[in-house]
Amino acid sequence: MAWIKPRRMLRAPDSSVTALDEQGATLQIDGLFCGVCANRVSNSLSRLDGVESASCDLESAIATVRLSGTVDEAELRQAVLDAAYAKPLRRAAERAARAVGL
Repeated sequence: MAWIKPRRMLRAPDSSVTALDEQGATLQIDGLFCGVCANRVSNSLSRLDGVESASCDLESAIATVRLSGTVDEAELRQAVLDAAYAKPLRRAAERAARAVGL
């Protein structure tokens, strides 16, 4: 298992929409650390109006979204940010940094 540096955990998740049409979208997501992160991203994307289903693959860091309505790129990217998968890690990293005086 690779060590995750605390400073890396403080970064906000970053995503880019690589494909978007009436039927679906594909997002490249940087900053996925674990399966829980990927699951939170999938759930956040699934809750958007106009999304039929969403899945996020940890290995490839790609989310695939099937659309049933109109969703724009900004909404998809915001859903990734709203997934808040970095928050628990960020809080833990902040506590550790304070403990060692960073």
